[in-house]
Amino acid sequence: MKTPFLFTIVLAIAISHYACQAIEIIEPDSPQIPHGAIWKKEIIRRDAPLPWFHTVAIWAQAATMVPGQSQNIKAVITIDYWQVIEVHNGDSTIVFTEDYDYISPKYFSINEAGLYCRYPKWFDPDCDDYHAKAFNMRAQNGFLQIDMSQTPDNIVHWWAPRLSYKQNAVYVIKCNLKIEGATAVQFGMDYWRNFYVGYNMFDPTCQQSNNCEAWITNWITDTDGLFVTVFVPVRD
Repeated sequence: MKTPFLFTIVLAIAISHYACQAIEIIEPDSPQIPHGAIWKKEIIRRDAPLPWFHTVAIWAQAATMVPGQSQNIKAVITIDYWQVIEVHNGDSTIVFTEDYDYISPKYFSINEAGLYCRYPKWFDPDCDDYHAKAFNMRAQNGFLQIDMSQTPDNIVHWWAPRLSYKQNAVYVIKCNLKIEGATAVQFGMDYWRNFYVGYNMFDPTCQQSNNCEAWITNWITDTDGLFVTVFVPVRD
């Protein structure tokens, strides 16, 4: 990958042969969690989908620590790469990599990312800016950079293409990133019925919805100016 690791933090050990260095887990009432966040700490809802879900998709979301945060306060996320690792019968396979090696600047369409309403509630579909284009994120020369200071009243939400689910496999995100200032990132994964259906509703039972929550991670905050590598989620 592009950037030499100044040091590596393994946020979550998900594959047994990776070395691990523990770091402090952020408590759910901590000021290190963006105000208003729906998911305040890691939860694994399902490590296997219901039978009618056949694909998986990883996603990320980011926000400033408080709404209305001054644009003079630094809040920048830089991602070197992210990957999906499929773990099946003790074997680990990288099944997706995005390393942002674009010669010309890449801006993200609403089919890849978006600005979502933060208030009155996160992802409120009644907001006028629901799923607006994420104008503050750009990829070029091996990095994705998101200037969160430009959108303190929005969530920046982005996702990777869907992948086929392999029966009895579990999935891990590996990401090398740097977080600077008053912002935080959270990762997650959903199951989808197939490669083509769109979002239709939230159904906690996953009976009627086209997607179903698999897991959501802890929030990752300022990395002291360094790139760190994380593996998420945590599994026993």
